[in-house]
Amino acid sequence: MSPRVRIRVDALDKIANGAGLTSRYAIAKRLGVSQSTVGRVLDGEQLPGNPFIAATLTAFDVSFDEVFEVGEVADEVAA
Repeated sequence: MSPRVRIRVDALDKIANGAGLTSRYAIAKRLGVSQSTVGRVLDGEQLPGNPFIAATLTAFDVSFDEVFEVGEVADEVAA
């Protein structure tokens, strides 16, 4: 197990819905990342990388702690 940054899916959903973004496509477009990246991060298949984190904080004008958390993640997800 390793400490990693994880997304708080419920928080991102709430923020995105409040901004009128109701699909992963809309979130991806706002963030400037691919829809598949958004899907993998939200489904827990991929950890958010620096570009994803920075885009989220900038696009939604939120603080890190509102959307992300640092915690232990199984090594197979972290890779």
